Amino acid sequence: MKRKLSGYGLLFASLALSSTAGVWWGCAAGPADTTSGTGGSTSSTTTGTGATGGIDIMPDGGVDDAEAGTCTSISEKAERVPVDIVFILDRSGSMAGAKWEGTKSALTTFVNDPASIKIGVGLLYFPSFTGDTCDFGSYMVLNVPIAPLPGNSFPITNSFPAEANAYGTPTYAALKGGLHAATAYQDAHPTHKVVVVMATDGDPYGCPDEDLDIIADLAKSARNYNGVLTYVIGVEGSVIPNMNKIAEAGGTGAAYDITNDISEFSAKIAEIKSEVLGCEFEIPMPPNGLELDPKQVNFSYTPQGMGDPKVLLKADNLIDCAGSPGWYFDNNISPTKIILCPASCATVQNDNNAEVNVLFGCNSLVN
Repeated sequence: MKRKLSGYGLLFASLALSSTAGVWWGCAAGPADTTSGTGGSTSSTTTGTGATGGIDIMPDGGVDDAEAGTCTSISEKAERVPVDIVFILDRSGSMAGAKWEGTKSALTTFVNDPASIKIGVGLLYFPSFTGDTCDFGSYMVLNVPIAPLPGNSFPITNSFPAEANAYGTPTYAALKGGLHAATAYQDAHPTHKVVVVMATDGDPYGCPDEDLDIIADLAKSARNYNGVLTYVIGVEGSVIPNMNKIAEAGGTGAAYDITNDISEFSAKIAEIKSEVLGCEFEIPMPPNGLELDPKQVNFSYTPQGMGDPKVLLKADNLIDCAGSPGWYFDNNISPTKIILCPASCATVQNDNNAEVNVLFGCNSLVN
């Protein structure tokens, strides 16, 4: 089966692989003239069959653009969407000893890993060191503000208490305050991807409003408000089905279970890092002063950076991906990001030499 492209040119934008907050809780151009590049852009022309050329839909869900017709392409370098992670760490007395040492070791490994460079990291402890430990206002300001690694690695590791020795597990207040800080940062940095990672060894204890359904609703509300996801790491002592409820509401499926071995903490952080990196891309500015037309955007992936690019089909949203390769906008009306469907995300993440591009100027190929 073939789908035709319009006769006007495709513009390629290469993607390099490499504080006012809303109240979130409780809320659930015309054809391009592309005859020349500008600045550091590069251009090339591919001669094919002109307006009669087509795109071959490939069995893997992509399309081969070798027959795209006569097109002038301009490459614009862009970056992956910057990632920021807010860690919310339980420092209650039950975390003392090996569990606390394992937690510190895992965070130290993560922030000093060269592969973590440029990731923004912030840190919040609960119970709070000062103020009312049951008041979410005590947690709205992070103990270590979000800043990129490696610059923030020392402030993170230097903030670790020698031991976990606080009373109670004020999960509701801590998560509400932490999510407030995360969603505020997301609002202030709309091209970033901000996520929360909460690690705890027990069910909520010691404060009012510690109902798990209410806590899960916090995670759901933050996700619905501006896309901040909540990951949960269940340390020994936590009830994993209860942790799963929070993680599922936060859009991350299930908690990471390390109840049997604290040494797995570092590996689970690495898994989370891998999951949040590489599946969202900023939409670069269209070249030559063109206005962005969401209906004229495509996305291509070249396996191993060699051979013919495969133009992935556009979905309306995550649900519309339906398990197939493809991509969708973060917002179909005023998009700022391209998000890969899970099937394509896994493929691109596992391809260290992948070449991916945003294509402007031709009607989007839809699934």
